[in-house]
Amino acid sequence: MREAKSIPVFVSVVTIILGCYDLLRGFMHTIVLNYSATNIAGLDLSTSTASDQLRLLGAFGISNFETGVVLILIGLYARPVALAMLGFIPLVYLIGYFGIRVNIASYAPSTANWGGAPGMVVYLCICAVTCIAGVIMMRRSTRRTPSA
Repeated sequence: MREAKSIPVFVSVVTIILGCYDLLRGFMHTIVLNYSATNIAGLDLSTSTASDQLRLLGAFGISNFETGVVLILIGLYARPVALAMLGFIPLVYLIGYFGIRVNIASYAPSTANWGGAPGMVVYLCICAVTCIAGVIMMRRSTRRTPSA
């Protein structure tokens, strides 16, 4: 119980902000899907696979709505889980990145510009840095607090 109280409040604040950002990403990937696909991701929707591309991008957007709500809730009510998620999210994306790389290796390179990628890199860096800072501050706090 003492460790939960020693997790800094900024962990919750960052988690809630990232949750709000995920809600925005969900909106972009679902509600304004066509705009996002053509103007941000730079996908070529003139091909026979356009509906497949949009469906996959939209499915990703649905998961952004889910993670957005979950991040907001854990930021508000479960700081230890928020800290864990901030470390877990970059790890999962790293695994996914390499999985995708392996599976697309035999196909022609993408011509899309993937304009959302820089924002995702910032998002993942914020997750990692906040997690590391939160763990460091938590450990410092528990070392200073005498055991009861």
